[in-house]
Amino acid sequence: MSDHSSSCDIAIIGGGVIGVATALELARRGRSVTLLERDRVGYGCSFGNCGWLTPSLARPLASPGQARKALPWLLDPESPFYIKPRLSPSLASWLLGFVLAGRSPERFRRGVAALVELSNWTVDAWEDLALRSPIHFGYARHGLLAVFESQKSLDAGVKLARLSEPMGVPFEVFTPEQVRQHEPIVTGPQVGAIHYPRDAHCEPEKAVFALADEARRAGVTILEGAEVLSADLDADSVRTLRTTRGLLRPRQVVLAVGAWSGSLGRAFRLRIPMLGAKGYAILMPHGPIRPRGSILLAERKIGINPHDHVLRLAGTLELVGEDLSVNLRRVQAIAKGAAGMLEMADPSEHVQVWRGLRPCTPDGMPMIGRAGGYQNLWVSTGHQMTGLKTGPGSGLLLAQLMCGEKPTFDPAPFRAERYARRI
Repeated sequence: MSDHSSSCDIAIIGGGVIGVATALELARRGRSVTLLERDRVGYGCSFGNCGWLTPSLARPLASPGQARKALPWLLDPESPFYIKPRLSPSLASWLLGFVLAGRSPERFRRGVAALVELSNWTVDAWEDLALRSPIHFGYARHGLLAVFESQKSLDAGVKLARLSEPMGVPFEVFTPEQVRQHEPIVTGPQVGAIHYPRDAHCEPEKAVFALADEARRAGVTILEGAEVLSADLDADSVRTLRTTRGLLRPRQVVLAVGAWSGSLGRAFRLRIPMLGAKGYAILMPHGPIRPRGSILLAERKIGINPHDHVLRLAGTLELVGEDLSVNLRRVQAIAKGAAGMLEMADPSEHVQVWRGLRPCTPDGMPMIGRAGGYQNLWVSTGHQMTGLKTGPGSGLLLAQLMCGEKPTFDPAPFRAERYARRI
């Protein structure tokens, strides 16, 4: 693409894991793809998330009882789930949709089944990529250990684990003694754990870089520093994209911009109820004991991921919209919470603090498919905490829909037009 005007078959807006995976799958089908990223590929929410590839945790954000459980947390700035008090009709509408979506156990079960299927396929796809990619991204299948501090929470965790088990997510329950044997780094008080042996992890930013390298070799044109400013539309189609790199006239467009789907969607006359949920990650040196695999401190909502040279701590869910400011109080709460359960280095000696925005729809399910009211506009967004673990599968599903193939996964649970509709 020149800095003036160009045509292309498919333009994908957004260079995170979802956009890159979609571009790769379309290129594998012989389509000419240009990917537009306003910054650098893989430097958004894909860059510093926990790095978990965990079908065991593939669940809709809106779950039965979640709203009631979260109410005491909402106004506590150090809680795992926080909303900064503000007057906002769009926030009120989103919260109402969240509460209503979580009232149906059957809807939740269907969502779990759909996300687990997508995740199981995706983890295998990451494993295949790790075997052939020249870029090492720390892929390892060492399982996830979810540690519980109360019997009530452990019982609830086992109930959820049994829901996913028939879908291909085996688990075993550990006693406190087995927890200490399996992960000696866990030294705090606990009543037991659930071990998911087939879960995996990776270094998230390097995983996206490896996927982008594969996409480039498949023929995808990746343009960084290419921000979409506006779009020219007709009755049912996108005609032109006006970008910081000039005009682009694509035959089809994919919107894959995560937490920015609501604001950029307005350029396409879409009203998308998307809310960014801020999460933090801390990179720090390994202490005297290295974890074998990923660890979830279940009640504290803190994730621990071991990499070759650093330990990654991640957590919190702060509904903020598009606010990327750093709340040090919440960062310190993660460090303090982890230090209370693990034998680890001084968390104040961290190497890096990162924050990112997880894109959340009211029902907590991704939107993958054609936007309502359009012939050539497609959407893949709203993956909340499941972007990395469902990215390649999401790319496959959308590519199959765009190319008229029989989809590998049932597209109904992800139907984009339930939220993404032209106004």
